[in-house]
This record gives sequence, C-alpha cells and structure tokens, in this order.
Amino acid sequence: MPLSAKNNLDDLYAKHRLLQAEAALLEDERDQLDPDGPDADRCCILDVESRALREEATKVGASISDILDRDLQR
Repeated sequence: MPLSAKNNLDDLYAKHRLLQAEAALLEDERDQLDPDGPDADRCCILDVESRALREEATKVGASISDILDRDLQR
C-alpha cells in the first residue's frame, strides 16, 4: 500500500471513530430526556443529528472498505 493511501486510510479511520463517538454522545443525551414531555423537540433534534452522523460514518466506512478492497486486488 502506498504511503499516501496509508495516511488517507488512517485519516478515514479517525474520522469514522469521531463520527461514531459524536453520535453516541448525542444518543446518550437524547436517552436522558423525556420524549413525551417538554423535551420532545430536543429529543427529535438529537435523533436527527445522531442519525446524520451515523449515516456519514457509514459512508466513511464504505470508503475504508473500498480502499482495502482495492489494496487486496493488487
């Protein structure tokens, strides 16, 4: 694997971990709120934000997989 690809892969892994961690923090915050009470709007916002972060993490994971697949084909 070329050095530049290794650095890119390291960056992608770091980004993936960061996205997953941020989503987990939002989900923890959301879980502490009352979704049927005065915190309903905040719960909804946190849910949307965490889902967006998880989706982005999935895309980054797919990029990581593509890089690893290309490396294996060489």
